[in-house]
Amino acid sequence: MTYTNLGSFLLSLMTRKRLNNVALAALAGVSEGVIRNLLKHGSDPKAKDPDPRTLRAVADALDIDAMMLFRLAGYLPPQPNANSVRAEYLADVFDGLSKEKQDAVMGVLEAMADEPQAKQVVQTLRRDESPALSGIILNFPALIREMANQLIGHYGMSNPADVSKIEPDAQVMQNRWSTLPAEMQERIKALIRHKLSLDYDPTMVDEEWRG
Repeated sequence: MTYTNLGSFLLSLMTRKRLNNVALAALAGVSEGVIRNLLKHGSDPKAKDPDPRTLRAVADALDIDAMMLFRLAGYLPPQPNANSVRAEYLADVFDGLSKEKQDAVMGVLEAMADEPQAKQVVQTLRRDESPALSGIILNFPALIREMANQLIGHYGMSNPADVSKIEPDAQVMQNRWSTLPAEMQERIKALIRHKLSLDYDPTMVDEEWRG
């Protein structure tokens, strides 16, 4: 099932993890009222837009990528060629598997891939685990987008100037920032500036963070 709003996605995760409003609120360090509001988001027009820090705290409590919640809340709207929330959740599950199970999954992908180029990339990845980007086309839009999202989440970026926070030793998709090609770094930073200048609205915050 593909989730189109924040509330239904969170409810699904809470059900799967057997968490009620009170339990999730305690894990995230927010009030139960904040959780109630999040569950209404997307279905009740009176629901308040959540604060980014609230989303990040809830994501940490649920052990998921905060960018998934940011997109569903409208801070980072999916682009036409963006991965679905379901695909990103499956990616998180994949990263939690053992190397043997990851290889088994990639074997299935290799067998089912229709495009020769995609099949070749999967084959290369299975042969060479290091570096993590071996065999991947570095200017692939989905890769640039995912790296930008990771850095936004890691550094809590909220405006275009925050790209200056990126440190040489920052880890992005299992690679050090300083080892990425200069052209790739510039494309990632340009995308971060674009996202935060167009998509991020600092006025959309919960009352609990104001004042």
